[in-house]
Amino acid sequence: MVEGDRLGLSRNDGSDDDPKCKISRAARNVVPSSLPIHDQTYNGICANFESFLNYDHAKADIQRASDLLVSVSACADVHKKKIIDLAVAASEELRLMAQEREPLWLFDVDKGSEVLNVSEYRRRFVSLDPTLEEIIRVITEGEPADLPTLNDKIECCSSENACMSSYRTTNVESEASRAIGVVFSNPVSLVNMFMDVDKWSATFSNIVSDAKILGVLSTGNQENPNGTLQVMVAEFHVPSPLVKTREIYFVRCSRQIDIDTWVVADVSLETIFPSPAVTCQRKPSGCVIQVLQDGLSTVTWVEHNAECNSVVNYMFRGILKSGFAFSAKRWVSSLERECDRLATLEAENECFNYLLTNNKGLGAARTGLLKLAQRMVRQFNSNICSNVESVWRPLPVPGAEEILIKTSFNLDNPQIPRGVAVTIATSVWLPVKQNDVFSFLQTEYNRTKWDVLSHGLEIQDVIRMSSARNSTDCVSVVSVEASSSRREITYLQESFNDSTAFYIVYAPVDVPAMHHILQGGCADSVAILPSGFAVLPEGSPGEDAATANTILTIGFQIMDEQLTTPEKLPPQSVLTAYRLMKETVSRIWTALLPKSDNASGVITIK
Repeated sequence: MVEGDRLGLSRNDGSDDDPKCKISRAARNVVPSSLPIHDQTYNGICANFESFLNYDHAKADIQRASDLLVSVSACADVHKKKIIDLAVAASEELRLMAQEREPLWLFDVDKGSEVLNVSEYRRRFVSLDPTLEEIIRVITEGEPADLPTLNDKIECCSSENACMSSYRTTNVESEASRAIGVVFSNPVSLVNMFMDVDKWSATFSNIVSDAKILGVLSTGNQENPNGTLQVMVAEFHVPSPLVKTREIYFVRCSRQIDIDTWVVADVSLETIFPSPAVTCQRKPSGCVIQVLQDGLSTVTWVEHNAECNSVVNYMFRGILKSGFAFSAKRWVSSLERECDRLATLEAENECFNYLLTNNKGLGAARTGLLKLAQRMVRQFNSNICSNVESVWRPLPVPGAEEILIKTSFNLDNPQIPRGVAVTIATSVWLPVKQNDVFSFLQTEYNRTKWDVLSHGLEIQDVIRMSSARNSTDCVSVVSVEASSSRREITYLQESFNDSTAFYIVYAPVDVPAMHHILQGGCADSVAILPSGFAVLPEGSPGEDAATANTILTIGFQIMDEQLTTPEKLPPQSVLTAYRLMKETVSRIWTALLPKSDNASGVITIK
């Protein structure tokens, strides 16, 4: 088998030159000699890997979600009023926080964004402990009263107390920020998107791993969603499988303040349904949406979380502590990008150039490419960037514990290649600036420097559509020339940033399928399996260049034609995936740090 067959296009005709990736056969193929796998390593994998993937997928179910759903539905009379009061108080607090300026919000020059003045927030919005309030009242008014004992149960009230964090320990860190953006959408459409859990999680796929509605307490309608209130659970992620997701149970409500203003507010339910397992609480967060002009809205986003310090991979401590991992600016940037995409897709005139440039002459092909790229990015975020512990497993190779692997099986989804797919991902630290890493990986002509399949071949940038709002956001079609051992490969690639992380996502597409799309054909039935990169700063984005470092998340998805079930993965397949990851990281390191001591040898992935 030739080298090009390890990762390519799906033709499914069974021919010898079919470049669909075949992991098991690829394991016998060309692998750089600088990445040796000793016999004892191979034997260890053979002995231990058979049961590696024998886990029950049912364990991935969220047990507490079921408990909460039962609690909300069975005890509606007991909890419904408390939840409604909590949601109303949260929406009012959010409205005030979105409108306030100094001293509540201070501009942090180093971070380039607004941050919350915590002492002012506590003075304005956080009520004192009931016992302390009673002591103060006795002192000031001189009236004796029965003080509550430590064993008394304090009921959740329907005022601002309801929004108060239940955390009272020194291990809790507050994350609060505010950002403002302008989006191509009207307020009602935005509110409907936020209240539709599938559309919301798809819009913010770079942040939201999974989301469910556990109960609906009140509903509006499509024309007027005012008063919609629902109990939800969601997992939020940093783009790396090495970082655990944040699971939060919260209530979301939508309120129309006046004819031009809406509020969509979230607040955690731990004050009503306490749980010792909760590590993150969502204080009143969300957005205030105001009409700017026909088809345009101003969105003021407030993101406010209380995070309990937990064990975090050492590489990500800086960015999590900085608050940028889940900043309001990241949410707004993601919303702007998605609304730009939707407005472009809905535009009948291909010269909709204030949203998209370099797209003249594409005609109907523009729609197909953008829709396929949108699906590609969402699949990448879902399959590679998030961490669900019941799915990912550390690679059973000595020294490669932070390389994670999983398998998936598709039988009837026409948008994913049929069969068993192997996904391998990790994050590595690079002493290089974030912008430099992104620029290197985004440039198509650099593909030959890191892609083992493109080495020595000519790369052609066939099509490029760039965002008028952000020049780093673009969708392109890249062609890799045919060689004596394989046919031509085309890649669909999208690169973008969400103010915190840069992304480069790509997927091989059959040449006939790409021609079909470029001629205006529908892309819904085109099967893709995306791979790519997420480039994060080690600390705050835009940090001092002299000390700036980067965390690079790398993820590959490869079809294994030899497998019929995802429960067992042969050692040969594991070795091939491991070698692919090691070689890719080594090539990137060599290209970006040619004078580094690690450039010529085997690097260590930690």
